[in-house]
Amino acid sequence: MELTIEQALQRGIAAHKEGKLQDAERFYRAILQSQPGHPDANHNLGVLAVSFNKAYLALPLFKTALEANPKIEQFWLSYIEALIKEKQFGDAQQVLEQARKQGVDERGLGSLEINLAPVSQTKNVNSDAPSQVQLSSLLEHYQNGRYDAAEKLGASISDEFPNHSFSWKVLGAVFKATGRNSKAINALETAVVLSPRDADTHFNLGTMLKEQGRLEKAVASYNQAIALKPDFAEALSNLGVTLKELGRLNESEDSCNRAIALRPDFAEAHHNLSLTLKELGRLEKALTSCAQAIAIKSDLDDAYVTLGSFIKKVRFNSSNPQLYPLLIKLLTRGNFARPIVLAKSILSLLRHDRHIKSFLLEKNVNLSLTKVTFIIESLNELSLLHHLMRLCPLPDLLFEKLFVSMRSFILKNLDNVRVSPELINFLSTLSIHCFVNEYVYAETDEELFEVEELQAKISQAVGRSEQPEVIRILCLALYRPLHKYDWCQTLESLDNLEEVKKRLIEEPLLEKMIAKDIPVLEEISDHVSIKVRKQYEENPYPRWVKLGIPSKAKSISQVCDQLGLQLQSKNIRNVTAPAILVAGCGTGQHSIGTVSRFSNCQVTAVDLSLNSLAYAKRKTTELGITNIEYLQADILNLHQMDKEFDIIESSGVLHHMDEPMVGWRVLTDLLKPGGLMKIGLYSELARKPIATIRKEIAVLRVGTSEADIRKRRQSLTESHDDNHQLLTRSGDFFSLSETRDLIFHIQEHHFNLLHIKNCLDELGLEFCGFEHEVAPSSFRKLHGKEADIYDLKLWHQYEGRNPEAFVGMYQLWCQKC
Repeated sequence: MELTIEQALQRGIAAHKEGKLQDAERFYRAILQSQPGHPDANHNLGVLAVSFNKAYLALPLFKTALEANPKIEQFWLSYIEALIKEKQFGDAQQVLEQARKQGVDERGLGSLEINLAPVSQTKNVNSDAPSQVQLSSLLEHYQNGRYDAAEKLGASISDEFPNHSFSWKVLGAVFKATGRNSKAINALETAVVLSPRDADTHFNLGTMLKEQGRLEKAVASYNQAIALKPDFAEALSNLGVTLKELGRLNESEDSCNRAIALRPDFAEAHHNLSLTLKELGRLEKALTSCAQAIAIKSDLDDAYVTLGSFIKKVRFNSSNPQLYPLLIKLLTRGNFARPIVLAKSILSLLRHDRHIKSFLLEKNVNLSLTKVTFIIESLNELSLLHHLMRLCPLPDLLFEKLFVSMRSFILKNLDNVRVSPELINFLSTLSIHCFVNEYVYAETDEELFEVEELQAKISQAVGRSEQPEVIRILCLALYRPLHKYDWCQTLESLDNLEEVKKRLIEEPLLEKMIAKDIPVLEEISDHVSIKVRKQYEENPYPRWVKLGIPSKAKSISQVCDQLGLQLQSKNIRNVTAPAILVAGCGTGQHSIGTVSRFSNCQVTAVDLSLNSLAYAKRKTTELGITNIEYLQADILNLHQMDKEFDIIESSGVLHHMDEPMVGWRVLTDLLKPGGLMKIGLYSELARKPIATIRKEIAVLRVGTSEADIRKRRQSLTESHDDNHQLLTRSGDFFSLSETRDLIFHIQEHHFNLLHIKNCLDELGLEFCGFEHEVAPSSFRKLHGKEADIYDLKLWHQYEGRNPEAFVGMYQLWCQKC
């Protein structure tokens, strides 16, 4: 059978991987007979030649591959490495510079460039320079990750030949790789003095200085690198972002634009420009630049994080389908932003889409089979909406109204609807969505009856060893969690709907197994803790699919600097492997966020609810995180752990205890002297509208069953009361567990900042600052430029003027004296 070019290539690659080199060569050469310029075949044949120590044969092959497709980074790296093997150092240096202009990853080029450096420095070997053997050995140690050996040899060479810059450069790289940034800077500063015209060393020094927050010196180093190499796009881009951090925004924009002019496909420069444009208030252009960065380099993680920060603040007033693919990438690739944080913005965009706009605006949704079919076919064109619905609740009553009506119509007309791929796709998405929002949608008495009938028919069919129609299973899943039915594991109807089966059945059943193995500190006995545990066992809070996880963990010192915390004791900055307690971790958002934030940490995460802990444990394992230990425990019993922590975090927990100060004192006792604590507490002022609604619920004696919550929630959506309308605009209103936590919680205390100050004084804690979006500039606008942003009395006055400033809750950091 004659193979296509693609089939021959795949077979060649497979043979290559299996070590069948002759077979691989045969396939590659067969491709070149048909297409002499085929880039992959040329490159792979060149790799084979190098493996046989025939780099000279590989050179023309690598060159042909590059000419055919210069966008493949590996082609550049292979060509440069072959030139070095053949000792064609001048050509290697020229190709390396071309690769840099093309945008090849600096890490790969830097490693190859180090190979060139010893040669250039030892052309005239004399007693004042180390031998080629020493330099090659030093380089080999570094490149193979033998940092201890590289450090010892580098130090020895530097002692013997202190005026030879190469060993200092490698030492700088070793210190950086092992996290000793101050030593890395010292080594690079020495290298710069010895080789003042080495632009790359100035650049590397600038990068280290920037990471250490020494921004003015970083600017000087970048400028020196650019003066020596005017087309140094990386230096211009890094200079741009450093100037942005210094507030020199116009200079920053100019520097980023110069980098882009040199290399239009330089993704990082486009991203850095977007950050500056955002600071300049040109959000639309910032969004365009960020999108351009991702279009050039689809795996540029930082750009996705930035895109998420842009999108969540935008409310669209017109249609823009060109954004859909980008937003789908943001939602589905990695954990760069929480979907629920982006949902309002994305829905504001989708509201204007021609496929759905008219349906949303109808005051009375009058459905028919024809209309339902038309709506489903229209929605099938909106893959962005489908993706969002599978990831989080939709915080929009217009979309909810449409889906409630469609769900009810399909249930009542189940025997008459025409089954189609579009219908199955829609029902799959809506069933997952209803599971995610925990069946928060209102149900009529008629629907309750129909659901019971449907459930009974399915049970009877399974009892007869029949497989129910997939449409009936999906319809039931719009109203009830499938995993709670005994027959759920016998279903074959969902085998072709892998995500539905996984999300609605397999994952919940896995959590039941996980819950059995979670260790328990002690039986929970406090009467309020027992009630709170019951609430979260019934409704683990919150159900989530994706998180916004920091792309790079930071040291305690870096986090403190980022937050602008005022520390009484600096010793905490020197802790390199912090022990952290997350007291009240819920379903894992908090614990996973913390372990992703602090580098080299070990987290102990406790909660009252085993169901919540099981969810947290499943998601933690799913993300490949291994340094969190989960434990069922009441804060009141934590003293039995006989352990102290460098950092303790407890957000949204203490105010649900019978006596918050008793719990806070237990946590304080577990904190090491000089340790940091983050506490989240409800604001009395910001919580006033919620408190009013809670009183109404108490007067009406509304129960806390799921049916009771749905009914009360529906009445709130239909109300014109200002407090009720305010509540319906809260993101927490659109899932059952969050609605219950928001207005049906069995225990809740409120605080003000003067009260919190007294608590801190009593516990021997010092206020360090807020983790909050309220900018110090807003605070100082009220109190003056010299006002102390660490004065809680002044913040109390500020909140009096801005009652919604802490609408989520106070998130404050403090330190044990």
